[in-house]
Amino acid sequence: MNVTERRSEPRIEASTPVLLTPLAAVATHLRGSVVDVSAGGVKVHLDASLKELPRAGAIYRIQSGDDLMLCEVRYSKVAEPGADLGLKIIHWRDAGELKRMVQNQQQLSAR
Repeated sequence: MNVTERRSEPRIEASTPVLLTPLAAVATHLRGSVVDVSAGGVKVHLDASLKELPRAGAIYRIQSGDDLMLCEVRYSKVAEPGADLGLKIIHWRDAGELKRMVQNQQQLSAR
């Protein structure tokens, strides 16, 4: 079976620790790791089981090393153990290793 890729940007695999903070409850912190990233989105695996999955449309601050992003939840699903989140990057404030990976991929694609 031939599946056509529908993404507008390539995903870059990563395995970077991440801290997520919902803007609706800034005292809450979730820990996980980045699974993949592109210029417009990031997939995160949360380590712990949650009582309630984040809702689509919720806004989170994402910190991974020197990277600081503001993201909107597109989907969330249980992925034992923990959960997977697909997030749309609204704003990438501080650039670190993840941003450099994306920029390098963009430069390679432009050649």
